[in-house]
Formats: sequence, structure tokens, C-alpha cells
Amino acid sequence: MSAPVFDLHAHPSMKTYLFKKKIHKSHKPGGAFNPFSMRVDLPKLRAGGVNGLLSAIYLPEKGLLDDCFPLKMMYTFAPRRLKRLFSGNPFDETVMLIEHFENVVSSAPAVSGVKLEIAKSRAELDKVIANGDIALVHSVEGAHSLNSDPGNVQRLFDRGVASITLAHFYENGVAPPVDAVPSHMKKMGCFRKPKNLSLGLTDTGRQVVDEMMRLGMLIDLTHCTPKAREDVFTQVGTSKPLLMTHCGSFSLRPDPMNPTDAEAKKIAAGGGLIGVIFMTHWLTADHKPWDILRYVVVTIRRLVGVVGEDAVGFGSDFDGLTDPPDDLVDPSGIPLLARELEAAGLSTGTVEKVLGGNAMRVLKAGWGR
Repeated sequence: MSAPVFDLHAHPSMKTYLFKKKIHKSHKPGGAFNPFSMRVDLPKLRAGGVNGLLSAIYLPEKGLLDDCFPLKMMYTFAPRRLKRLFSGNPFDETVMLIEHFENVVSSAPAVSGVKLEIAKSRAELDKVIANGDIALVHSVEGAHSLNSDPGNVQRLFDRGVASITLAHFYENGVAPPVDAVPSHMKKMGCFRKPKNLSLGLTDTGRQVVDEMMRLGMLIDLTHCTPKAREDVFTQVGTSKPLLMTHCGSFSLRPDPMNPTDAEAKKIAAGGGLIGVIFMTHWLTADHKPWDILRYVVVTIRRLVGVVGEDAVGFGSDFDGLTDPPDDLVDPSGIPLLARELEAAGLSTGTVEKVLGGNAMRVLKAGWGR
């Protein structure tokens, strides 16, 4: 690829903290679902030609313990460094996770002359990529990390956070969520708490949106209820680009997690971007164990047909406790995706936009004042 390749959503920080994985070493996640594996590492990013990604900082929500008895039992015997994630101040613990990941990246050695760098501004992002290194840009998944204080938006921005996903698994005082746990993962009575899709942004949520717009932080609508998404569309209009970083298309997979064609067009109208997730559950109800990469291709083609080539990207959600396609298990598979997209009829220029050109444009347009 002659243009940069940029993943809109992945979770390497989660695995480096929870399981002490080494980001500079090559891991073998395999095709089977394995929440303890690591898919995003420096050798695989390099092999896949990935130049950067929005690296999601996710603080596990306290609601997980109430919504899953086995997790609550495991928490009882968890080491102190894991218990603090649930017991401490959410904002302070999020900052701790940011600092942890920055230390991991700064201490990681280069591989074949390529190193990882945290980029905390648009200028730093351009510089890292121009130097031939791989840029990791902070994002925060779930506004529970704000601890109901809109003032913490500024504090995250000052630490180099480019984007916040407003909702996640549970109500957080900012934006209500859809059900984002596939039915086949709801084992032993876990993740059964009902979701109210009629709820929209709270008053605090509207303040958070205003503050993000003022500062120049990208709003990620993934996980938000349709009502909350509509509230943001109304509040922001087309003045700033909006994101849905890891989702499918409602027209192909009717699920509240996915944007409708009308929503996708609203995101495109503001110069925003929809990132196609690498998880079959959100792309199709046809869960065949083979040839799954084609569903990613079909979804990208569908969205390009609806909103045009400038409003589509990809957000793998690698290492986010998800089960990616067996034929696209880690970043080293991105060249295969590029070939499959061209084989499906997309031009080389369109493929380059989808795999990174659009993400770079949106970051330059929406990150910073």
C-alpha cells in the first residue's frame, strides 16, 4: 500500500496490563476464540504494513461484577493490581492505564528498525509515520472513565487522547449502551442485564459532547443507543466529523449496534467515518466457520455504496475480547484484506482510502482545534 494503513480501534493496552504481554514480541493467537491471547504486536503490525491505530484504553466497568457471577468470584481471588481497576476512582485508574501503556511502548525495542511511538498530536502522528515507525494514538472506550465529570475531558485531551467512545457495556451517566455482547458469549448467566434503547444522552452527556467539540476530540458513537446517536447528530450537526469505529451495517445485520443507512449518511455528511469491525457476529447472521473474511469485504462494499469511498474505514477490535474471523486473526492479514477488496471490484485508490487514508484525514480534521 502506498497510503498509510490505520486501524480505528484495537486494544493492545488491555493485554499488556491484564496479562503482562510483551508488545514487541510475536504472539500466536490462533483462529479459536481465546481472550488470553494477544493479536496486536509490533511484528504483526509490521508484517501487515500497519502505520498506526487508535489504541483503545478500556477500564473494565464495575457493572461487570454485578452482571456476571463467575467474574465476581474470580475478582475475589484476583491480585491487587487487577482489583484496583474496579475499586479505584475510574478517572484515576484510566490515567494509570494510559501511563502503563506509555511505559510499555517506550520500553519496547525496535523490530527490524521499526519501533512503536505514542503520538499525542496530529503533528506527532505525521512525524512518526514519516519516520517509518508505527503510531499509537490514545482513545478511551467508555465515558465511565470520566467519572461523571465533564472537566475530565480536558484532562484526557491534555494527555493526548484523540477520541472517546461515549458508551460501552453499561449506563455511565453520559450515554446509554446497546447490547454489545453476542448471545453465544452469554454463558453461565453472564451479561443478562437489559438495555433500554429508548434512552438518549444525559445532561452530563450533552456537556461532554460540547467539551469534546470545543477541544477537538473525536466522538465515537459505537455502542450508543440509536436515540443517543440521534441526540449527538442533532447537537453536532455537520460541524465536526463523527466516528463509529467498530461496527457493521444495519442493512446487512439488523442489530442496534450497527448504523442504519440513514445514520451512515449523517456521519458521512459531517466528514466522519464508519469503521468495519472484524467480528462476524456484527456483520452477518450466517455464522459459517469458513470463508469469513468475505463478510468484512461485503460490509465494506455495502457501506462504500451507501456513503461513498471517503466515509469508510476499518476498526478491527483486535484484543478487545472478541472473536475475529478465522482467516483474519491479526494485523498481519491486512494485505490479504486489501487483495480481497480489489478482487471484489474496489479500485486501488478506494482500498487505500478504506485501509487508512480516510482515518488519517479524519484525525487531521477532527483532532485538535
